[in-house]
Amino acid sequence: MCMRMRLSRKRILATALVASFAVAACQVPGADRGSPVASGAATSIAPHESRTGALPVVTTTTVFADIVRAVGGSRVSVSSIIPAGVGPEDYEPRPDDAARLADAELIVSNGVGLDDFLDRLIASGSGGSTPRIVLGDGIHPILVDGEPNPHFWLDPTIVRDHYLPLIAAKLGELDPEGRATYEANRAAYGRELDSLDRELRAQVDTIPSANRKLVTFHDAFPYFARHFGFEVVGVILANVGQEPTAAELAALVEQVKVAGVKAIFSEEQFNPELSRTLASEAGITSVVTTLYNDSLGPPPADTYLGLMRWNVDQIVRALE
Repeated sequence: MCMRMRLSRKRILATALVASFAVAACQVPGADRGSPVASGAATSIAPHESRTGALPVVTTTTVFADIVRAVGGSRVSVSSIIPAGVGPEDYEPRPDDAARLADAELIVSNGVGLDDFLDRLIASGSGGSTPRIVLGDGIHPILVDGEPNPHFWLDPTIVRDHYLPLIAAKLGELDPEGRATYEANRAAYGRELDSLDRELRAQVDTIPSANRKLVTFHDAFPYFARHFGFEVVGVILANVGQEPTAAELAALVEQVKVAGVKAIFSEEQFNPELSRTLASEAGITSVVTTLYNDSLGPPPADTYLGLMRWNVDQIVRALE
Protein backbone atom coordinates (compact mmCIF):
# COMPACT_ATOMS: atom_id res chain seq x y z
CA MET A 1 0.00 0.00 0.00
CA CYS A 2 2.75 2.42 0.93
CA MET A 3 4.64 1.57 -2.27
CA ARG A 4 1.54 2.26 -4.41
CA MET A 5 0.97 5.58 -2.65
CA ARG A 6 4.60 6.60 -3.11
CA LEU A 7 4.55 5.73 -6.82
CA SER A 8 1.28 7.59 -7.21
CA ARG A 9 2.80 10.76 -5.80
CA LYS A 10 5.85 10.32 -8.02
CA ARG A 11 3.66 9.89 -11.08
CA ILE A 12 1.65 13.02 -10.25
CA LEU A 13 4.93 14.94 -10.08
CA ALA A 14 6.16 13.33 -13.29
CA THR A 15 2.91 14.28 -15.05
CA ALA A 16 3.44 17.90 -14.06
CA LEU A 17 7.01 17.75 -15.30
CA VAL A 18 5.96 16.20 -18.60
CA ALA A 19 3.48 19.03 -19.07
CA SER A 20 6.16 21.63 -18.35
CA PHE A 21 8.55 19.98 -20.81
CA ALA A 22 5.82 19.88 -23.44
CA VAL A 23 5.09 23.59 -23.01
CA ALA A 24 8.80 24.34 -23.31
CA ALA A 25 9.01 22.21 -26.47
CA CYS A 26 6.18 24.18 -28.06
CA GLN A 27 8.12 27.36 -27.42
CA VAL A 28 11.31 26.16 -29.15
CA PRO A 29 12.00 28.44 -32.15
CA GLY A 30 11.42 26.62 -35.43
CA ALA A 31 9.58 23.69 -33.86
CA ASP A 32 6.95 22.30 -36.22
CA ARG A 33 5.16 19.07 -36.98
CA GLY A 34 8.17 17.68 -38.83
CA SER A 35 10.73 18.41 -36.11
CA PRO A 36 11.79 15.86 -33.46
CA VAL A 37 10.78 18.33 -30.74
CA ALA A 38 7.23 18.58 -32.02
CA SER A 39 6.63 15.09 -33.38
CA GLY A 40 8.67 12.92 -31.03
CA ALA A 41 10.65 11.44 -33.97
CA ALA A 42 13.82 11.04 -31.89
CA THR A 43 12.40 8.40 -29.59
CA SER A 44 14.12 6.79 -26.60
CA ILE A 45 14.02 3.09 -25.81
CA ALA A 46 10.56 2.34 -24.45
CA PRO A 47 10.46 1.30 -20.79
CA HIS A 48 9.88 -2.38 -20.15
CA GLU A 49 6.37 -3.47 -19.29
CA SER A 50 6.20 -4.00 -15.54
CA ARG A 51 6.38 -7.64 -14.54
CA THR A 52 5.44 -9.03 -11.14
CA GLY A 53 8.51 -8.90 -8.93
CA ALA A 54 10.73 -7.15 -11.50
CA LEU A 55 12.72 -4.22 -10.15
CA PRO A 56 12.42 -1.20 -12.50
CA VAL A 57 15.86 0.25 -13.27
CA VAL A 58 16.62 3.26 -15.47
CA THR A 59 20.12 3.86 -16.83
CA THR A 60 21.46 6.81 -18.74
CA THR A 61 22.90 4.80 -21.66
CA THR A 62 22.25 1.55 -23.49
CA VAL A 63 25.73 0.31 -22.54
CA PHE A 64 24.93 0.53 -18.82
CA ALA A 65 21.47 -0.95 -19.40
CA ASP A 66 23.03 -4.06 -20.92
CA ILE A 67 25.51 -4.45 -18.07
CA VAL A 68 22.78 -4.02 -15.43
CA ARG A 69 20.63 -6.55 -17.26
CA ALA A 70 23.51 -9.06 -17.21
CA VAL A 71 23.66 -8.80 -13.40
CA GLY A 72 19.94 -8.48 -12.73
CA GLY A 73 18.63 -11.08 -15.14
CA SER A 74 14.87 -11.65 -15.03
CA ARG A 75 14.57 -9.98 -11.62
CA VAL A 76 15.06 -6.52 -13.15
CA SER A 77 13.33 -4.50 -15.83
CA VAL A 78 15.84 -2.11 -17.42
CA SER A 79 15.45 0.81 -19.81
CA SER A 80 17.85 3.48 -21.04
CA ILE A 81 17.07 7.18 -21.18
CA ILE A 82 19.37 7.77 -24.16
CA PRO A 83 18.42 5.68 -27.20
CA ALA A 84 20.86 3.49 -29.09
CA GLY A 85 22.93 5.42 -31.60
CA VAL A 86 22.88 8.70 -29.64
CA GLY A 87 25.76 9.98 -27.53
CA PRO A 88 25.36 11.64 -24.11
CA GLU A 89 27.02 14.78 -25.43
CA ASP A 90 24.18 15.26 -27.94
CA TYR A 91 21.28 14.29 -25.74
CA GLU A 92 18.60 16.72 -24.60
CA PRO A 93 16.07 15.40 -22.06
CA ARG A 94 12.61 14.63 -23.44
CA PRO A 95 9.24 15.04 -21.73
CA ASP A 96 8.81 11.33 -20.99
CA ASP A 97 12.20 11.08 -19.24
CA ALA A 98 10.69 12.59 -16.10
CA ALA A 99 8.03 9.87 -16.04
CA ARG A 100 10.71 7.19 -16.42
CA LEU A 101 12.61 8.46 -13.42
CA ALA A 102 9.39 8.72 -11.41
CA ASP A 103 8.68 5.02 -11.97
CA ALA A 104 12.25 3.82 -11.37
CA GLU A 105 13.37 2.09 -8.20
CA LEU A 106 17.04 2.48 -9.18
CA ILE A 107 18.87 4.98 -11.39
CA VAL A 108 22.27 4.07 -12.86
CA SER A 109 24.58 6.67 -14.37
CA ASN A 110 28.29 7.08 -15.04
CA GLY A 111 29.03 10.53 -13.68
CA VAL A 112 32.37 12.27 -14.28
CA GLY A 113 30.70 14.65 -16.73
CA LEU A 114 29.33 12.01 -19.11
CA ASP A 115 25.63 12.26 -18.28
CA ASP A 116 25.19 15.59 -16.52
CA PHE A 117 21.74 15.97 -18.08
CA LEU A 118 20.53 13.50 -15.44
CA ASP A 119 21.42 15.93 -12.66
CA ARG A 120 19.25 18.55 -14.36
CA LEU A 121 16.36 16.10 -14.60
CA ILE A 122 16.67 15.12 -10.96
CA ALA A 123 17.00 18.76 -9.90
CA SER A 124 13.72 19.43 -11.69
CA GLY A 125 12.03 17.25 -9.10
CA SER A 126 11.80 13.76 -10.61
CA GLY A 127 13.69 10.83 -9.12
CA GLY A 128 15.41 12.87 -6.47
CA SER A 129 14.68 10.34 -3.71
CA THR A 130 15.27 7.25 -5.87
CA PRO A 131 18.35 5.13 -5.04
CA ARG A 132 21.16 5.81 -7.48
CA ILE A 133 24.46 4.25 -8.56
CA VAL A 134 27.11 6.53 -10.06
CA LEU A 135 29.44 4.01 -11.66
CA GLY A 136 32.38 6.39 -12.00
CA ASP A 137 32.54 7.17 -8.29
CA GLY A 138 35.77 5.90 -6.76
CA ILE A 139 37.61 5.30 -10.05
CA HIS A 140 40.86 7.21 -10.48
CA PRO A 141 40.34 8.89 -13.86
CA ILE A 142 42.77 9.58 -16.67
CA LEU A 143 43.10 13.34 -17.12
CA VAL A 144 42.90 14.66 -20.68
CA ASP A 145 43.82 18.34 -20.97
CA GLY A 146 43.28 18.55 -17.21
CA GLU A 147 39.76 17.09 -17.33
CA PRO A 148 38.81 13.59 -16.03
CA ASN A 149 37.86 11.26 -18.87
CA PRO A 150 34.63 9.30 -18.16
CA HIS A 151 34.89 6.41 -20.67
CA PHE A 152 35.92 3.78 -18.12
CA TRP A 153 33.87 0.91 -19.58
CA LEU A 154 36.09 0.56 -22.68
CA ASP A 155 38.49 -1.25 -20.33
CA PRO A 156 36.61 -4.49 -19.53
CA THR A 157 38.55 -5.00 -16.30
CA ILE A 158 37.06 -1.78 -14.92
CA VAL A 159 33.59 -3.12 -15.68
CA ARG A 160 34.47 -6.42 -13.99
CA ASP A 161 36.18 -4.98 -10.91
CA HIS A 162 34.21 -1.78 -10.32
CA TYR A 163 30.88 -1.64 -12.15
CA LEU A 164 29.69 -5.18 -11.42
CA PRO A 165 30.25 -5.15 -7.63
CA LEU A 166 28.43 -1.80 -7.33
CA ILE A 167 25.48 -3.02 -9.37
CA ALA A 168 25.18 -6.40 -7.62
CA ALA A 169 25.44 -4.84 -4.17
CA LYS A 170 22.78 -2.20 -4.83
CA LEU A 171 20.37 -4.64 -6.48
CA GLY A 172 20.80 -6.99 -3.51
CA GLU A 173 20.12 -4.14 -1.13
CA LEU A 174 16.89 -3.22 -2.91
CA ASP A 175 15.83 -6.83 -3.49
CA PRO A 176 17.27 -8.95 -0.67
CA GLU A 177 15.52 -12.11 -1.88
CA GLY A 178 17.49 -11.87 -5.12
CA ARG A 179 20.88 -11.20 -3.52
CA ALA A 180 22.25 -14.69 -4.23
CA THR A 181 21.05 -14.49 -7.83
CA TYR A 182 22.69 -11.12 -8.37
CA GLU A 183 25.96 -12.32 -6.93
CA ALA A 184 25.90 -15.48 -9.06
CA ASN A 185 25.15 -13.40 -12.18
CA ARG A 186 27.94 -10.98 -11.30
CA ALA A 187 30.43 -13.82 -10.98
CA ALA A 188 29.28 -15.47 -14.23
CA TYR A 189 29.43 -12.21 -16.17
CA GLY A 190 32.84 -11.50 -14.66
CA ARG A 191 34.06 -14.81 -16.10
CA GLU A 192 32.64 -13.80 -19.49
CA LEU A 193 34.59 -10.55 -19.25
CA ASP A 194 37.76 -12.47 -18.41
CA SER A 195 37.26 -14.64 -21.47
CA LEU A 196 36.51 -11.58 -23.60
CA ASP A 197 39.64 -9.86 -22.39
CA ARG A 198 41.84 -12.82 -23.30
CA GLU A 199 40.21 -13.04 -26.71
CA LEU A 200 40.65 -9.34 -27.46
CA ARG A 201 44.25 -9.26 -26.23
CA ALA A 202 45.07 -12.15 -28.54
CA GLN A 203 43.64 -10.18 -31.46
CA VAL A 204 45.55 -7.03 -30.53
CA ASP A 205 48.77 -9.07 -30.32
CA THR A 206 48.49 -9.67 -34.08
CA ILE A 207 49.04 -5.94 -34.72
CA PRO A 208 52.72 -4.99 -35.13
CA SER A 209 53.79 -2.84 -32.18
CA ALA A 210 54.69 0.07 -34.48
CA ASN A 211 51.11 0.14 -35.82
CA ARG A 212 49.33 0.32 -32.47
CA LYS A 213 48.49 4.01 -32.80
CA LEU A 214 45.02 5.51 -32.58
CA VAL A 215 43.62 8.73 -33.94
CA THR A 216 39.94 8.99 -32.99
CA PHE A 217 37.13 11.45 -33.54
CA HIS A 218 36.65 12.31 -29.89
CA ASP A 219 38.55 11.41 -26.76
CA ALA A 220 36.73 8.22 -25.80
CA PHE A 221 39.56 5.70 -25.92
CA PRO A 222 42.23 6.47 -23.28
CA TYR A 223 41.22 3.56 -21.00
CA PHE A 224 40.93 1.23 -23.98
CA ALA A 225 44.37 2.32 -25.19
CA ARG A 226 45.99 1.96 -21.78
CA HIS A 227 44.55 -1.49 -21.23
CA PHE A 228 45.24 -2.95 -24.66
CA GLY A 229 48.57 -1.26 -25.32
CA PHE A 230 47.76 1.44 -27.89
CA GLU A 231 49.10 4.98 -28.17
CA VAL A 232 46.51 7.71 -28.66
CA VAL A 233 48.26 10.01 -31.12
CA GLY A 234 45.47 12.56 -31.32
CA VAL A 235 41.76 13.33 -31.51
CA ILE A 236 39.88 15.36 -34.09
CA LEU A 237 37.40 16.98 -31.70
CA ALA A 238 38.87 18.05 -28.40
CA ASN A 239 35.38 19.28 -27.46
CA VAL A 240 32.36 17.53 -28.95
CA GLY A 241 30.19 20.05 -30.76
CA GLN A 242 33.08 22.38 -31.52
CA GLU A 243 34.87 21.69 -34.80
CA PRO A 244 38.64 22.18 -34.93
CA THR A 245 40.01 25.32 -36.53
CA ALA A 246 41.97 25.07 -39.77
CA ALA A 247 45.18 25.58 -37.77
CA GLU A 248 44.27 22.81 -35.30
CA LEU A 249 43.45 20.41 -38.12
CA ALA A 250 46.70 21.25 -39.91
CA ALA A 251 48.67 20.61 -36.72
CA LEU A 252 46.95 17.24 -36.29
CA VAL A 253 47.75 16.33 -39.90
CA GLU A 254 51.44 16.92 -39.24
CA GLN A 255 51.27 15.02 -35.97
CA VAL A 256 49.67 12.06 -37.73
CA LYS A 257 52.28 12.08 -40.49
CA VAL A 258 55.18 12.17 -38.05
CA ALA A 259 53.73 9.29 -36.01
CA GLY A 260 53.19 7.11 -39.07
CA VAL A 261 49.54 6.47 -38.27
CA LYS A 262 47.92 3.83 -40.51
CA ALA A 263 44.21 4.56 -39.97
CA ILE A 264 41.76 7.15 -38.70
CA PHE A 265 38.90 6.00 -36.47
CA SER A 266 35.52 7.54 -35.75
CA GLU A 267 32.25 6.48 -34.17
CA GLU A 268 29.00 5.70 -35.94
CA GLN A 269 27.18 8.55 -34.18
CA PHE A 270 29.40 11.27 -35.68
CA ASN A 271 29.56 12.80 -39.15
CA PRO A 272 32.50 11.10 -40.93
CA GLU A 273 33.52 14.06 -43.09
CA LEU A 274 36.15 15.49 -40.73
CA SER A 275 37.74 12.06 -40.32
CA ARG A 276 37.92 11.64 -44.09
CA THR A 277 39.34 15.13 -44.50
CA LEU A 278 42.08 14.42 -41.96
CA ALA A 279 42.92 11.11 -43.64
CA SER A 280 43.05 12.71 -47.06
CA GLU A 281 45.31 15.54 -45.90
CA ALA A 282 47.61 13.09 -44.12
CA GLY A 283 47.76 10.63 -47.02
CA ILE A 284 45.98 7.85 -45.11
CA THR A 285 43.72 5.52 -47.07
CA SER A 286 42.12 3.60 -44.18
CA VAL A 287 39.21 5.37 -42.47
CA VAL A 288 36.98 3.44 -40.07
CA THR A 289 33.79 5.28 -39.09
CA THR A 290 31.81 2.47 -37.46
CA LEU A 291 33.11 2.23 -33.89
CA TYR A 292 30.82 2.41 -30.84
CA ASN A 293 31.55 3.60 -27.32
CA ASP A 294 28.85 5.71 -25.63
CA SER A 295 26.03 3.69 -27.18
CA LEU A 296 25.25 0.19 -28.35
CA GLY A 297 24.59 -0.32 -32.04
CA PRO A 298 22.88 -2.89 -34.25
CA PRO A 299 23.97 -6.54 -34.06
CA PRO A 300 26.64 -7.66 -33.42
CA ALA A 301 27.35 -4.48 -31.38
CA ASP A 302 24.00 -4.62 -29.57
CA THR A 303 25.50 -5.81 -26.26
CA TYR A 304 28.48 -4.59 -24.28
CA LEU A 305 30.42 -7.76 -25.13
CA GLY A 306 29.46 -7.40 -28.78
CA LEU A 307 30.45 -3.74 -28.83
CA MET A 308 33.92 -4.54 -27.52
CA ARG A 309 34.41 -7.40 -30.01
CA TRP A 310 33.19 -5.22 -32.87
CA ASN A 311 35.53 -2.34 -32.02
CA VAL A 312 38.61 -4.53 -31.64
CA ASP A 313 37.84 -6.38 -34.85
CA GLN A 314 37.54 -3.07 -36.76
CA ILE A 315 40.73 -1.69 -35.25
CA VAL A 316 42.76 -4.85 -35.82
CA ARG A 317 41.67 -5.11 -39.45
CA ALA A 318 42.72 -1.50 -40.09
CA LEU A 319 46.11 -1.71 -38.33
CA GLU A 320 47.43 -5.18 -39.19
